[in-house]
Parts: sequence; structure tokens; C-alpha cells
Amino acid sequence: MNLRYLIALLAFAVLVSGCSSSEDDSSAEFSDIRMGAQQEEKNKYLAYTHRISIDLPVNKVKDRYDELVEWCVDDREFKCMLLDSSLSTSNFVHAKIRVRIVPEGVVPYLTKASDQGSTTEKSTEVEDLAESIVDNQKRLEMLSDYRDKLEALSERSDGDVEALVKIASELAKVQSDLEYSLGKKAHLMQRVEMDVVNLNLFSRSQKSFWRPIGESISEFGSNLSEGISSVITIIAYLIPWTILLSIIVFVARKLWVRRKRL
Repeated sequence: MNLRYLIALLAFAVLVSGCSSSEDDSSAEFSDIRMGAQQEEKNKYLAYTHRISIDLPVNKVKDRYDELVEWCVDDREFKCMLLDSSLSTSNFVHAKIRVRIVPEGVVPYLTKASDQGSTTEKSTEVEDLAESIVDNQKRLEMLSDYRDKLEALSERSDGDVEALVKIASELAKVQSDLEYSLGKKAHLMQRVEMDVVNLNLFSRSQKSFWRPIGESISEFGSNLSEGISSVITIIAYLIPWTILLSIIVFVARKLWVRRKRL
């Protein structure tokens, strides 16, 4: 009895170890996708975009697509934001998902996406936004300083209505420019603080050998009618040209015969 218990315990340990190893291997596959620590020490204003293609069994694509979309919508830990998604369930099933997520969530998200699948394409694009962010910050400081000077000038206008109107108009313009620059700053910082992941899910195999044939048969009537319609259109275009060419040939023949008699 003790021997059986020991064997069962060992088997369970091996199973758990195998599962853990599989998960570690899956995570390790994407461990290098966010290798930017040394770059970020030099420049903290780098924006990352990842593109991943994963080959899945044909019956897993739709379920995985639904799982990933739902995971992102419900996620709070990694601030996942769904930007775009599409699914095609034709004979060749494929799906595309585009999300924005904090760097710490990239590997867990891709590990979940690649479960029972194989990665066929993996790339990372890094965009340097330092110049844009610094320029925008300088503009914000300049606009803030200008606004403060206009407000101070407004207080010293001594009831000059015309001057107050001009100052108020300029203040409104400066405030509008400030709000635009603040919005741009927020957008740029969000792009730096969060990564964009473009995920392509597909299956190399098709649903059924006969499905394309069946679809062709079902569309035979419409294809035939479109073909007949195209032929009729071509004939309609050819009729005037045929008449014109016949007239030209007739006239040319008459002139040739007359010239021959002479």
C-alpha cells in the first residue's frame, strides 16, 4: 500500500514538474521581446511596438481570440486596452488583435496567446520620442509663462476696456494652445509607458477539404449571372464600334474600286 502511494506521489510530482516546465518554456519564448533595459537607461522616452504571429490548431483560433479579447477587457493589473480586433471564420480561420498594455503585461499576454500554438513571426519596433516630448515640454513652459504674463498685464490695465478685450482674447488663445499641448503630452507619455502588441492568430490548415468546393457550387448561380452580365456589357460596347468599322471598310472599298477603274 505504501509502495503504491509512493508511486502515485512520484507520478504526480513528475506531472506537475512537466506542466511547470511547459509554462516556463512558453514564457521563456517571449523573455527577450522587451529587452530594452540598457536602452531605457540612456533614453527613457522609447515607445515599443511588438508584432507576433501564432499558428494554432484550426479549432482553437476562435476560442483563443475570444479568450484574449475577454482577458484584455477584464484586465486591471496590466491596464490592457483593446485597440482593434477582427475574426474571420471562413475556410482559413484567422484573427487579429491589437492592444495597448504596460510592459510587465506583454509576456503574460503573449504566453496566454501562444498556448498550444507555435510562434511563426516575432518582431519589435522601437520609436524614439525624446525629441517630441522635450519639444512639447518646452512649448508648455513657454505657454505657461506667457499666460502668467498676460494675467499680470490684465491686473495692471487700470480699467482700459480695449486693452482688457485684447488681453482676454489672447488669454483664450493661449489657454487653447496649452490644453492641446497637455493632451499631446499625455498621448506621448502613454505611448512611452505602455507597449502596443499586434497579434496575428491563424491556422495553416483549413476547416474542410470539401468546403471551398461546396462554396463554389453554392455561388455558381450568382457567378454565372455575373458572367452573362459581363458578356452582354461587352457586346453592348462592341456594337457601335462594329457599325463604325463596317462603314469605314465600305467607304474604303468603294474608293479603292473607283481608283482602280481610273
